[in-house]
Amino acid sequence: MSSNSSCTTSSRPVRGNPRGAGQRRTRNIYRLGFVSLFADLSTEMIYPLVPEFLVTLGASKSLVGLIEGVAEGTAAFLRMVGGLLSDRIRKRRLFLFLGYGLAAVAKPFLFVATHWAQVLAIRFTDRVGKGLRTPARDALLADSIDPARKGLGFGFHRGMDSLGAAGGPLLAMLVLALSHGNVRLVFLLSVIPAAISVYLIAKVKEVLPEAREVRAHLKGRASLGRPFTLFVLSIVVFTLGNSSNAFLILKAREAGLPAAGIPLIWLTYNVVGALSSPVCGHVSDRVGRRPVILASFLVYAAIYAAFGLTSSLTVVWALFCCYGIYHGLSEGIFRAYVADLVESDRRATAYGLFNTAIGLTLIPASVLFGFLWDKVSSSAAFLVAAALSLAAGLVFLATQTRLPGKSAPGSSLQTEGA
Repeated sequence: MSSNSSCTTSSRPVRGNPRGAGQRRTRNIYRLGFVSLFADLSTEMIYPLVPEFLVTLGASKSLVGLIEGVAEGTAAFLRMVGGLLSDRIRKRRLFLFLGYGLAAVAKPFLFVATHWAQVLAIRFTDRVGKGLRTPARDALLADSIDPARKGLGFGFHRGMDSLGAAGGPLLAMLVLALSHGNVRLVFLLSVIPAAISVYLIAKVKEVLPEAREVRAHLKGRASLGRPFTLFVLSIVVFTLGNSSNAFLILKAREAGLPAAGIPLIWLTYNVVGALSSPVCGHVSDRVGRRPVILASFLVYAAIYAAFGLTSSLTVVWALFCCYGIYHGLSEGIFRAYVADLVESDRRATAYGLFNTAIGLTLIPASVLFGFLWDKVSSSAAFLVAAALSLAAGLVFLATQTRLPGKSAPGSSLQTEGA
């Protein structure tokens, strides 16, 4: 294809199966991966430092939980709205620009924050951006991946996300070392990779079904289906015990981790997550999504029980590595499974509802975890979280393992009428 022809077609949404569409879709996977890499590079420069920063501003553990819960709950509600709007107006990149752009603008205001309420407002704005972009991004990613390789594709994306999250703490450590511990400077500089992620969105192409295919499908299907609903139910039960990761940082501090070690232990978790995500995604393409998802619940329960029962910093380091493996078993594969269950033209809506359910549940989950930590002990909080993960595994086992589907373990399920 000539350069002129390439420029003419690349600005249009990819629909149907035109010549070169498969190649452009493959490029989308890599481009979206780099968008997430730089966005998480920005986020993870500051995220591990926020809990300790809040404590220095006078926030209690319960208040840390409340702030994180409200922030994630905001993102959850707007994911539902963003997903519905993306499917309705049949646009994906618009929501990516809005979401990543708003988050980039919000982050540097942490540089001047002097009260926990200001941090709450900044986290709120940042999560508004995340809520707007996530369903459209996941739907665009799902439509850009070969259906037989959804697990690998989502695993690659989550791996790039984790790679950015691993680099963020490294950059934070470098800035802290060069600035004699100036946490606020880290917050200010985090805007640079955030701005790069917004720039890269311009390279991403729209991938949408034909309008006539959307109309035909909507006439035949009014809901997202019972299997999807039951899957969301199991994730809600699990999320009740999956509170903010800020508490993992506080547990490491309780075990004796110095403040300077926070970025390093967070780096360890994200490196392991980046390496395990594509591997676990590929495994799910081969053996099926369901056994891998069930394993993720069991692994999480074991890790959180161990967090609750140990006070050894060495063990905590090992558990952060194991938590990275859990990350590989869960996030990308959950998203691939949603793509298995829901047709293309409803996926942004499905991802919006899926993430809304998670985010809204994070509010009571984080508040409950902080309350148990303050009023009982950190051990009680972690053990209750482990028990809820086991309960979620039972719900998933009871509702998902006997669903009808194609013989190929990673293929899209045929669930009409379910």
